[in-house]
Amino acid sequence: MNRQAAHLVRQWSAVHRCQRPRKLATARIDHPAKFGSNRRTDFGITIVSEEGVCARVLLSMSLFLQRANWFALFFVSLFFSLSPAFAANEVFSPPAPADVRTKALQWVAERGVTDKSVLENIGREWVLEGTSLTAEETLQRVIRTLTLADPTAKQVVEACREAVPVATWPRDVIPLTDAMPDLARQHLRLFVGRFLAQRQLYEEALEVLAAVDPKQVVDPASYFFQRAICEHQLLKKSDTLKSLGNLLDNTQNVPERYKAVALLMRHDIEQLKEASLGEVAKKMSDVERRLILGRGGEKTQKVEEEIVEALDEIIKKVEQQQQNSGGGGGQGGNQNQSGGAAGDSSVKGATAPGEVDKKDIGNKAGWGSLAPKKAAEAKNVINRNFPSHYREAIEQYFKKLANRPAGKE
Repeated sequence: MNRQAAHLVRQWSAVHRCQRPRKLATARIDHPAKFGSNRRTDFGITIVSEEGVCARVLLSMSLFLQRANWFALFFVSLFFSLSPAFAANEVFSPPAPADVRTKALQWVAERGVTDKSVLENIGREWVLEGTSLTAEETLQRVIRTLTLADPTAKQVVEACREAVPVATWPRDVIPLTDAMPDLARQHLRLFVGRFLAQRQLYEEALEVLAAVDPKQVVDPASYFFQRAICEHQLLKKSDTLKSLGNLLDNTQNVPERYKAVALLMRHDIEQLKEASLGEVAKKMSDVERRLILGRGGEKTQKVEEEIVEALDEIIKKVEQQQQNSGGGGGQGGNQNQSGGAAGDSSVKGATAPGEVDKKDIGNKAGWGSLAPKKAAEAKNVINRNFPSHYREAIEQYFKKLANRPAGKE
């Protein structure tokens, strides 16, 4: 063992110029009498000092690292790339407008646009001096640049704007984007997906947005927000929470209105329980949406069947709870009923029946109505603070009230 240690130390010393261990002591051993003689023998013992032990350990580590360094780095990189926690920390940041301008103008040059008026309009779109563009405004400029430079992109955008009735959508224009470069394809699909989500075509919007890479668009917040809206309305709980997590936690420069709505959606979807009245109400709203769009096919019928089954289960649970609670309270109920009907209310010690004189409030026209000035002020408050359907209901009420014959309630 000493010989192996000395060999390792010599290797380390040759490379790193470390001092070799010395012969530090001589041991004298007396042979016992049973060996047949009382001879003495001197043995030279080489003692490896503490520095030699350290050198041996360091040399072993050095040799190991030289042989296994690349192997260890490979496994470390593989672990971090496959780790969900590492992937979840990926940050989506909108690019700087100047970088987007460079890419957009390069794309225009590759398209071979030579029309002077078109080039001037595109140039005016990307005048950035003294302006601070948001990601949404940058996306709008990208879309306008695409429509100015490419007739196919213009066809896709115009098809979305002219989609009438609401139930129709430009399905035939989506394949036109497949052969386009990444800049045009990604942003046109994001534009179409947003169009579909705003018109409550949530299934189609998710189908289009599935091909969009948030790292390649100038407005990743809009991408995650539109996905979250669609998934929330379709009650895709896990997908909704994932999209909201990317929007709120992993995306930079998110508009405040997106954050406010996203927080509400997260709270709503987290509190939603399966087969609850809340879920039934949302499914009923989804069926109403489908029927408004003229879609009464198998998907809608399946959702309707789920609603009926959920309501049946809820009714059974309520009836069972009522039966369980009613079984133990029978005696108390009999005691309450044994007293008979309650007599006329009276104050203790009073002998009169407690009747009061009826007040004659008259039957004048306009009783209970506001003065014109006060009515105008109230109407302004209603218009400012309540949605339009509230205002319509209130106006209908006052119309009925105005047409009511005098003296009738």
